[in-house]
Amino acid sequence: MMKNTLLAALLILALGQISHFGLPWWTLAIIAGMTGWLLVLNAWQAFFAGLIGGSTLWFIAAWLQDNANNSALSAKVGQLFQGASSFQLLLLTGFLGGLIGALGALTGKFAKDLVARPSRRNYLQEKRRR
Repeated sequence: MMKNTLLAALLILALGQISHFGLPWWTLAIIAGMTGWLLVLNAWQAFFAGLIGGSTLWFIAAWLQDNANNSALSAKVGQLFQGASSFQLLLLTGFLGGLIGALGALTGKFAKDLVARPSRRNYLQEKRRR
């Protein structure tokens, strides 16, 4: 089970990194939804796979862009948010990415559960459950 969660998180991370080249930010939710549809077994796995993949993706992307300009932009934005440091802004960015990824993967999992046909049960199995 843990292997599927980490595989889904790595797939979200890899496809999300590829999608950063010219696609909008909300593409992360679509990628996480497709991953939740295809790979994840239960809702908690979908949530945590999206959370880990999305937060890692956005934190690393924000950190790379922040280091590229020596934290000049994040310092100015931090002043707008009552003196927040650049690291706090990076954590907030990672949290938002994780939330988008988690809700996207959860949506994919629930959509699969809604569309997938329930298995046909045997009469004797139903009788034993009562």
